[in-house]
Amino acid sequence: MSTSEFKRITALSVGPETARPLTVSGAQDLHWLRENIPCQAACPAGTDIPSYLEAVYHGRFKDAYEINLRDNVFPAVLGRVCSRPCEAAGRHGWAGNGEPVAICFSKRSAADFHHQQPIVLPQLLPESGRRVAVVGSGVAGLTAARQLARFGHVVTVFEKHSVPGGMLNQGIPAFRLPRDVIEFEIGQVLALGVEVRCNVAIGGDLGLAQLVGEFDAVVMAAGTLRPNVFDLPGRGLPGVEHGLAFLLQVNEFGRREIGRRVVVIGGGYTAMDCARTALRLGAAVAVCYRRARAEMVVLPGEVQEFLEEGGELRNECVPIGLLHAEGKLAAVRFVRTHPGESGRDGRRLPVPIAGSEFEVQADGVILATGQFPDCAWIGGSLSAQLVGADGWLSSGGAQRTAHPKIFAAGDFALGATTLIEAIGHAKECAVQVHRHLSGETLSRQVASVGPSFQSKLSAGRTTGRTADMNAIPIHRMPTLPLDRRGFSDEVETGYEQPQALLEASRCYLCHYKFEIIDSKCVLCDECLKVKPVPGCIVEVAALLRDDEGRLTGYRRVEEGKTDSLYYNRLWIDQSQCVRCGQCEAVCPVNAITIQKVSLETQLAP
Repeated sequence: MSTSEFKRITALSVGPETARPLTVSGAQDLHWLRENIPCQAACPAGTDIPSYLEAVYHGRFKDAYEINLRDNVFPAVLGRVCSRPCEAAGRHGWAGNGEPVAICFSKRSAADFHHQQPIVLPQLLPESGRRVAVVGSGVAGLTAARQLARFGHVVTVFEKHSVPGGMLNQGIPAFRLPRDVIEFEIGQVLALGVEVRCNVAIGGDLGLAQLVGEFDAVVMAAGTLRPNVFDLPGRGLPGVEHGLAFLLQVNEFGRREIGRRVVVIGGGYTAMDCARTALRLGAAVAVCYRRARAEMVVLPGEVQEFLEEGGELRNECVPIGLLHAEGKLAAVRFVRTHPGESGRDGRRLPVPIAGSEFEVQADGVILATGQFPDCAWIGGSLSAQLVGADGWLSSGGAQRTAHPKIFAAGDFALGATTLIEAIGHAKECAVQVHRHLSGETLSRQVASVGPSFQSKLSAGRTTGRTADMNAIPIHRMPTLPLDRRGFSDEVETGYEQPQALLEASRCYLCHYKFEIIDSKCVLCDECLKVKPVPGCIVEVAALLRDDEGRLTGYRRVEEGKTDSLYYNRLWIDQSQCVRCGQCEAVCPVNAITIQKVSLETQLAP
């Protein structure tokens, strides 16, 4: 956000604590938010992370839960299984700043301690009378449904299984995600008037063309249910199965049988879920992955949990065949690998090492080797219009398809991705569906800027942070002892309230902007004497901007320079400020102000 813009805002917004926030939507303002609140910028759903961490820190758990509910739809679910792109992006994840704030676990704390009363968000727009069908009741389908219901439309979700939730129920094991948590948060979606029709398979019981004829719009959110089964000699042997089928049979249909020695091939979320489930069914389990352990795409700590539960991990090996004895699976033959040249995704490709073959005994193999969207159910002329020769949607990752009434949300458009990415994609899909139905541009992103205040003049208006909070170590998630981990007992038990408050206090609260007003500053250096971080307040000669006027940095004052181009000016570097307020507290002329700046999505006027 530009300095001149902040000066204008400051002049307009000084006043009582009840003053309404101003909103500005220029490119400079949104750039400021992206640069200075990196955790939120990294969240595909745009979750207001610093606001809910601040609420947790002050014990306002219901407020924290509602902030999450508005943005990411499933706070308690994501508080357990989110892929956490925000954590590494946040300032605590930067080099030299310790370990990232446990944003995911704090989200769970908000859910755990808000007394679990259902919260039904208000409808945003009047009833439209328009009807929308959603195919699939996973996170993408339910997110699109909830948003469209809030926009005033009548939404019906079609689900081929007996309960809604998609991979939340069918894929993620109960020891990671309790079923009552899923049911509770789906209930909050249904409370908005969303109807879910289970045991209805589109393409079988009901055709997509029929939905197009009966509804004003259709959202395809059918996930990725087509397994990637590569050409491996012996893959047709009994005991060889894909991870999705295995998890579905166990989680939805109650399967409890498995081989004695199971090899799981893969290194992602599905591989870990399959492996830890197989352990609980009594198998000896080895996970074999073609790359190094550091390249496994899993949740932090998940591999360690698997190893502590008795699993075995073999990295840098790729299967080359399945061996049998008397028609039964007996072993998996592997070859070791080493990193080769970079592939299209920038990762180094595993290259087999000649002569390094070895075998692992197995009477069960689970292929956790990825999955793709299954478009076969689309059928008929719509298939020719919507599906490419490769079996994927010809519209790619876009929410709109070649048919004006048909849209795609989440993994069905993107391919297998994460829950939070699917939610973010589905939210935008709902916006585009509304635009199709109403012809209106629904929303815009703005910077919401609260009134300026000085803590000396406004009792209780401080951030509550101290410099000592910078050094608080991350709080590890408590877990059940190994001997108490049954088939469905949740392994991660959640923070106690004191832990939750202390962990949230680690957040730098980057949505507070401390600013020195040049016209009031007398360069007394009192703020420089108390600053807790060397670079949080700096003497600058000039602020640096790009061609669009966006602030990109500053040039420090050079000692001994007396040229008129160099002058003393104090600047608070937001990337170093820890929001402790010491500078503001000692300023004798009240030249330092504090404003809360948040990214908001507002209905367009």
